[in-house]
Amino acid sequence: MIKYDGLAAGKGVVVALTMDEAENALSDMLKENKFGRGKVVVEEYLEGQELSLMAMVKGEKVVPLAVARDHKRAIDNDEGPNTGGMGAYSQVPWISREIEENAMDRIMVPMAKAMHRE
Repeated sequence: MIKYDGLAAGKGVVVALTMDEAENALSDMLKENKFGRGKVVVEEYLEGQELSLMAMVKGEKVVPLAVARDHKRAIDNDEGPNTGGMGAYSQVPWISREIEENAMDRIMVPMAKAMHRE
């Protein structure tokens, strides 16, 4: 994964599955300054499902909103470039209540408590 480290109008992530794709993305971002002068972040490609769990927070109180999932690749079967802000949809049928509760208990609530303390 090659990610431009800055504002890129939702187009700053390239899923580079080959070395050529990675080199082209790096050239676009760092030599051609496609999104402006900046840096990149290189991350390991992880395959699998993704979700967004947002919440309203006041102090240590955390109220989850509906789980959502971003549209990612432009073509069916994870083909084509990332869509970059094409939208999201909710509900996400493969997310169980147990997964959502686990995310709340292990991530959201501890983060809210830590932010409140700080």
